[in-house]
Amino acid sequence: MIFALLLSGIIQGSFLIFLLYKKGSNRIPNRILSFFILLVIFHLFLISLDVEDLFIAYPHFSRLSWLLPVLYGPLILLLTQSIVEIDFTFRRAHLLYAIPFLVYLVLLTPYFLSGTASKVAYLSDPVMVSQADFGWMNHITNYLHIGFTSAALWFFYRNVGERSQYFSDDARVNIRWLQEFLWLLLGLMVFALFTFYAKKYQVPHFSGIYPSHFILVVVLVYWIAYKLLQEKMAFAPMQHNTFRTSEIAAEPVSVKYSKSGLNSEGSTMIAAKLKDLMSREKPYLNPSLTIAELSDMMDIPKHQLSQAINAELGSNFYELINQYRLNEFKQQAIDPANSHLSILGIALECGFNSKATFNQVFKKSEGTTPSAYVKLHRS
Repeated sequence: MIFALLLSGIIQGSFLIFLLYKKGSNRIPNRILSFFILLVIFHLFLISLDVEDLFIAYPHFSRLSWLLPVLYGPLILLLTQSIVEIDFTFRRAHLLYAIPFLVYLVLLTPYFLSGTASKVAYLSDPVMVSQADFGWMNHITNYLHIGFTSAALWFFYRNVGERSQYFSDDARVNIRWLQEFLWLLLGLMVFALFTFYAKKYQVPHFSGIYPSHFILVVVLVYWIAYKLLQEKMAFAPMQHNTFRTSEIAAEPVSVKYSKSGLNSEGSTMIAAKLKDLMSREKPYLNPSLTIAELSDMMDIPKHQLSQAINAELGSNFYELINQYRLNEFKQQAIDPANSHLSILGIALECGFNSKATFNQVFKKSEGTTPSAYVKLHRS
């Protein structure tokens, strides 16, 4: 049963990699996630060999399960940074993430280079194999997983709010699938640490969980597939490297843009031009409108447009665009010509791309529900 479930995870993971590579956009996050899933399915393959006691038949695969999982943490942190950080690029500092892997590789190289007979002799002693499998290296690996995933969560919560300066749809601002993914991973890794200790110290009633807990990894693979097929995995990095996320800190507007080169008069003119464009062309009706697209329409650098929105309109890009969508909804909802349309249908026509986002924005702005508002004003 365990072998069959692990095999299903390998098949599903292979399908996922195909889907991610088929996507033409968001190449960096897609490639990182693809490599992460590739490691997962190869790890499941190694666990399948272990479950079926096949390492003696294929001894050169042994101890790869000690080395390759060390890359999980760095890939999780890189994936989070590549999705959350605006204009993400690989930097030399990212090479530091590979230090644990390189240390493990150096320590394990003598075993990998040893001959078949030596490996078979070692694998034929189950007591020695068990002591080694639950030794200090795999012990540390568990804490590396938890440490890197915790760092990814810290980075996520520290930076995700800044995306409201760039995007107008909730999926790309809050990236809830990534938040859920990181918490699921952290929970899985904490549980893996528990099963590790339970097996190592033969804790009654719990020592038999290992390696069955890898079924949860299969569940995670299917969860990723579900999110991907439901098109809820919004990566959407910016395409123009004008200014970085770190430049948009939560500080006074006068300080934030003190070196932008745009004075108060210029900021006021941009705000006026923006209002005119919103009135004439209604770009906010585009559910996936970004500040880069809006700045292209206005032929204004996006950092100057962001400054004008912050300084002159007292808002950020996400709040501004959704306020325009909300005002459009209030006009269309009370129009008798639209009485045959549902509330959600009108909201979608006004640029909202989900019921949850629409209800959240409406309740925050109006202090009531959309249905109550429409009923009152139509009557």
